[in-house]
Amino acid sequence: MKNLRNGFLLALTSLYMVACSSAPEGEQVETQEAQEIEAVTTEAQTLKVSTEESKINWVGTKPAGEHKGTLNVSDGELRVMDGNLIGGKFILDMASIEVTDLEGDEKAGLEGHLKGTSEEEKMDHFFNVKTYPIAVFEIAKLEPVEGVENVTHNITGNLTMRDITKAVTLPAKITFVEGILTAVTPQFTIDRTEWGIKYKSSKLGDMAINDNLGIQINLQAK
Repeated sequence: MKNLRNGFLLALTSLYMVACSSAPEGEQVETQEAQEIEAVTTEAQTLKVSTEESKINWVGTKPAGEHKGTLNVSDGELRVMDGNLIGGKFILDMASIEVTDLEGDEKAGLEGHLKGTSEEEKMDHFFNVKTYPIAVFEIAKLEPVEGVENVTHNITGNLTMRDITKAVTLPAKITFVEGILTAVTPQFTIDRTEWGIKYKSSKLGDMAINDNLGIQINLQAK
């Protein structure tokens, strides 16, 4: 009986280690309560976010592997003063979720499951795009960063997804050259359960799909 118990504990430990090791790469971003958005001076320049040049990359993992994909930016504007980004927001089209590492029926099946459009009883497993068609990130404050490769600022903003708003602080490299502003982040991770996405979550004792979701943002406005 003792050997059986020890074997069971060893198996649980191994499963836990595998689940932890399957987390996407990148610094985990902690959530905070939603931040107050201060009004931006009317003297600031308004730049329109380019929906063609902007893209979100994502990675979801599980002990047996991972899936990758993209998400489109559907709208947004950024505010610039004296060549510096001072505010703005951008909108994500949740129905544009695409899986890029699968093809054919497997690709369509996973995309349908993520969107919640494949089967009605599975609508709320992930993003439920019929009920929550967009997500929004709105900038609350920016802080310059020195001495970190490919990072010039920390951007704190409110991320609203599935009608839940949490503040997060994202590292980013921001440049403004010849009227074009770009903001590019290294890959970071967020805990999907903070926005009510709990399907196959380790917090429910399942550990079939990692709670952390890898995100990488490429934003351009002009």
